[in-house]
Amino acid sequence: MKTKIFVLGVMICSLLGLTACGSETATKSLDGSRYYPELFTQDSISNFATYLEDEVYEKWYLNGITPENFEEKTYFNLAMKFNNQTGDLSFDDDYYNVNKSGYDSWYKAIGDIGYNSLETLQSDVNVTDVQYELNDEGVLVVDATVQGTKHSALMKVYLGNDFNPTDIGITVNRSTGEKLENAGLNTLLGMGMAFAILIIISLIISLFPMLFGGNRKKKESDQEIAQKAIENATAQIAEAEDLADDAELVAVIAAAIAAYEGSASTEGFQVRSIRKVNTNWKKNR
Repeated sequence: MKTKIFVLGVMICSLLGLTACGSETATKSLDGSRYYPELFTQDSISNFATYLEDEVYEKWYLNGITPENFEEKTYFNLAMKFNNQTGDLSFDDDYYNVNKSGYDSWYKAIGDIGYNSLETLQSDVNVTDVQYELNDEGVLVVDATVQGTKHSALMKVYLGNDFNPTDIGITVNRSTGEKLENAGLNTLLGMGMAFAILIIISLIISLFPMLFGGNRKKKESDQEIAQKAIENATAQIAEAEDLADDAELVAVIAAAIAAYEGSASTEGFQVRSIRKVNTNWKKNR
């Protein structure tokens, strides 16, 4: 026999629903589905949602159960099942994980839902409206409104045909202003983090020359390189002009002229002066 926390409560709720309103019409007909219509009535489903919030989650909360110690305090009660006929003991981790996820969602939302004190929690927070329908996959989905002192919340429960939940989630209903405020804060936080990271990256890059380039010779600029080239060219020209009085240069020029004139010797040629001509000779050819 399963030792699950919901079994006794579900059976009591189901019996009350059948007794009080055996012909209750559901929000969406369950005829022809996997769910037995005489068991899954409006009253039995409403009682189940109320039992889940009031008698399970709130009592867990009052008993000091948190998401951090949930496994330690509830695992064996939720997951352990015992077969009376065979005497076998086994564990249903899927069932445990569904309840852990649902309570974790409720635990995070209860502060926003609001209550006055731990002593008044069970009277401050209540299930006020329950609706249900079959989704496109044929799964029974229960939407229950949880009303607190600050906000209401939507508790969505997916039920199997054995009345055990397969998924549970709690979403706080916020006003448009609160949603815009949260969105604005999230945007500012995200942009602030992005700019902070960019500033840190730029600072790190600016430190690279100090960290890795301290012993390197400073790179010459294009202007400095051009100036050095001009100075070298000027020096070479000046050096060439200084050779005007050089006897060897005179002899070479004389020999070149003699060869051009077809003379066998340089006799009769006299180089009087050597000067630079700025005219581009190529243009005059």
